[in-house]
Amino acid sequence: MSRVLLIGGGGFIGRHIAHACLRNHSRVRVVDVHRPTVSAEPADGLAPDAEVMVGDYASVTFLRDALRDVDVAVHLAHDAMRMNVECDMPEEYERNILPATRLMEACIDAGVKKFIFISSGGTVYGNQPAGTPITESVPMRPVSLYGTSKLCIEHVASLYFSQRELPAIIVRPGNAYGPGQIPFRGQGLVPTALASGLTGRKVTIFGNGHAVRDYVHVRDIADAVARLTEYGKPGEVYNIGTSVGVSVRELLDDHIAPALKAAGFELDVSYTPPRRADVEYNVLDSARLTAHTGWRPTIRLQDGIQEVLDWLSKQEQAN
Repeated sequence: MSRVLLIGGGGFIGRHIAHACLRNHSRVRVVDVHRPTVSAEPADGLAPDAEVMVGDYASVTFLRDALRDVDVAVHLAHDAMRMNVECDMPEEYERNILPATRLMEACIDAGVKKFIFISSGGTVYGNQPAGTPITESVPMRPVSLYGTSKLCIEHVASLYFSQRELPAIIVRPGNAYGPGQIPFRGQGLVPTALASGLTGRKVTIFGNGHAVRDYVHVRDIADAVARLTEYGKPGEVYNIGTSVGVSVRELLDDHIAPALKAAGFELDVSYTPPRRADVEYNVLDSARLTAHTGWRPTIRLQDGIQEVLDWLSKQEQAN
């Protein structure tokens, strides 16, 4: 039975990965800056069988304790509060790149068997030709601070794999969505649009709505990462996507608005000028992931949206 360490495992994706790893009979240790709520449901809290350590993963002493007896370390933590607002690379280096580098060095010292970095398939590729799902081998041209930071960490992991034998695996998920994703935080159009409809707010879209994205349910992402803890090959890069592109207008008009209407709510949308940090097309090819692990997406977008709507409605009733 392997022990999996989740750095930042108390967050939206991390909670689901914890459940997925536990279902695969791994032992799970979660490191977070706050103590996550424990719950039987990943959308509402952390799995009760997970071990939790609270502290700053940038601390070398704390990391040494967290990595004790760990087989696989999964790095999810990223301070992205200003990811598309400011473009301050020196601050970004101190906030995210340097701590990630120190984590890799601690993993080398601890002798972990795999180091899995959760990057961003939605941002590291930048602007790519539309119409063909993006493979891991295309040239990357990130146009946001967030994507550039993720790519910098990828490069350090690749360097340490080549020069210092860090067993690094890079994972690039598409646009994650699902129950437990908090709306109105600058990420996550699905919960923000649904919550806007439930509360009578207007949804603001940057651009004309023609931008195409690859929406991947968080449980599918968690299943992929759990499989990679077992079958992923160090030195490889893996996309997690559906290979199905959905424009923002399609998402809102064909999926979210009908779900809200069936529940008795309306969707109000306004379109504003685009931002420099957004790309027009991002759909991911996951053939390598499927070949190495057998993974395939299982949750249809419409079903996933209904699940998010039900979860948000439950939160509204609880409040």
